[in-house]
Amino acid sequence: MRSSALCRQNVNMKKSSGSQFAFAARPLVERIRQRKQPVQGRSRATTEAILEATLQVLLREGYARLNTTRVAERAGVSVGTLYQYFPDKRSLVMALKQRYFALMLGAVESASEASTGTSPAKMIGAILKALIAVKRDNLALSQALREPLAEPEARGVMEELLGQFTDTLTRRLAPSFPGRPDTRDRMALLVAMVEGAFAHAVAVAPHWLEAPWFLENLTGVATRYVSALGKQAGPAVASESAVGLP
Repeated sequence: MRSSALCRQNVNMKKSSGSQFAFAARPLVERIRQRKQPVQGRSRATTEAILEATLQVLLREGYARLNTTRVAERAGVSVGTLYQYFPDKRSLVMALKQRYFALMLGAVESASEASTGTSPAKMIGAILKALIAVKRDNLALSQALREPLAEPEARGVMEELLGQFTDTLTRRLAPSFPGRPDTRDRMALLVAMVEGAFAHAVAVAPHWLEAPWFLENLTGVATRYVSALGKQAGPAVASESAVGLP
């Protein structure tokens, strides 16, 4: 089951700092309010079981029916044990959000780093491919978090996450558009367009995430947009012809 794979995968998802929150948006980390950080193997296994149970309850019963009693029962632990790590339902969901966002931010950073020195079009293609893989491989988590992410309290966190995506693209691609004072705004528009496509795929058409044409079309749109920015910036900008839409 992909949800189980997610929980196991993230135990070891650390930067050199050793922090499992290395890629997470700062406001998100601050809002988790986890009471106790697991250090020993047994404690880590307990928190993994609790978070896996949280995901299962979200998927089966929805956010409105999620509570610490249901999660503890599903995880096979006492409510008192759960409270040692998470004080309430909100902290459970925030911890799942952190893991999901960390996966996406890590994918963007890794893909952009691996594409350093290539054309903007190739970098965009690599980033989109990595993001689609995260969405596809963690579809259960993507779908489970749709309702919690729509809550007003999550708006600021989503803005921070999208802002980090935008900052990464701006940092990586701005040298290709010398003289543009509005590069970050243009990258913010690109991020918004891509996020809209992903949101629709997760909510309405998850089979898109498995289809090669989805990556090809999304990459085609994004690279045409980036190529157009390069042409507007001037002839000195090295650009690559956009991928055609199949």
